[in-house]
Amino acid sequence: MRISKKSPYEIVYGKDPVLPDDRPQDNQMMIDRLTDLIDKVPHLRQSAKKAIIEAQERLAEKFKIDKPKQFEIGDLVLYFDKAKSMSHSTKFEDKWKGPFKVIKVLPKGAYHLEGIRTTVNGNLLKKYHDRKSWEPIVVIDNHTISRD
Repeated sequence: MRISKKSPYEIVYGKDPVLPDDRPQDNQMMIDRLTDLIDKVPHLRQSAKKAIIEAQERLAEKFKIDKPKQFEIGDLVLYFDKAKSMSHSTKFEDKWKGPFKVIKVLPKGAYHLEGIRTTVNGNLLKKYHDRKSWEPIVVIDNHTISRD
C-alpha cells in the first residue's frame, strides 16, 4: 500500500500513466491539459507530502522508546546475543555475553565495546552488576532486615 495513495508517476506528472497503444478517453486540447497540470500537480504533491509526514509520525509514535539506556565510557555491560535467542537449539544457553567494557559512546545510542569489532546498539545492552557488590537481604513477615 502506498502511503500517499498516489502513484509516483501521478505525483510527478499529475495523471495516470498511458501506454502508446492506449487512446485518450477525452479529447482535451493541449493548452487545457497544460493548464490542468499546472493547477493539479502542486496540490497532488502537497497532499502526498502531508500523507507521508503523517505516516512517519505514526511510525515514530509506535516505535518510541520511553527512556533509552545511557552508558558511559568504562561501564561494564552485557551484550544480548540475538542470534542465540532466535535459535531453538540454544534454548537453555545463556543469551547474554560479557561483561564488556564501553570504550566509546557514539551518537543515537550506539556504542563501541572492548573485544567486539562492530558497533552495538544500546537496546542490546544492559548494565553488568558484579557479585562482589551484592548484599544479602532477608525478608521475614514483610519486615526487611539487611546486614549493616
